[in-house]
Amino acid sequence: MLRIGNLKNKYQKRLIRPLYAQTQATPYAAVLDDTLRDATGTFVFPGAAFKYKGGLVPGTCMVNRGEKVTVATGAAGGAGLNPPQVFGLLANFVGGELDDLGGENYVGVWRGPDSVYEILAPGFDDTGLSAAWDAATQGVPVPLAAGADGRLAYGGTVGSSGTLGNKQVVAYLIERPSASRIIVDLRV
Repeated sequence: MLRIGNLKNKYQKRLIRPLYAQTQATPYAAVLDDTLRDATGTFVFPGAAFKYKGGLVPGTCMVNRGEKVTVATGAAGGAGLNPPQVFGLLANFVGGELDDLGGENYVGVWRGPDSVYEILAPGFDDTGLSAAWDAATQGVPVPLAAGADGRLAYGGTVGSSGTLGNKQVVAYLIERPSASRIIVDLRV
């Protein structure tokens, strides 16, 4: 249940919905990285991440930093290093008008290979996704990776090695019923 602080948000829907998760997925209990809160406990928005109503959206790709999680921005891990590996998909609205946490740092992160989710816009980046879905032949998966803003985005074509260059395949697109809704098969 969403904890809304403003009546104008009463029709807001949860942006990530597990469809096949009973035995395939785990809502992992995690703690937000310290860099996402200032000294007063106020949410500090990570610069490159996607912002909706002043906060992070469910479905955002998260990276595990030991005991804590932060937003996966698709950035390289340093000189010659691959980007950090995505740990799972954020289950909560964090910060802003739709904050599920009420100032706390405990979040849920959905994980589990072969679990299937419905993700509603703006919980994913539709740029290039429509064309990739339309061009995909039956049985050819459309890979999704962590985009520059932390949301799932079209990852490009999979090379002969089965990878996306230095990007991690986070999920495969199963269906794109509309520009505001996708169904994905999680791979992390």
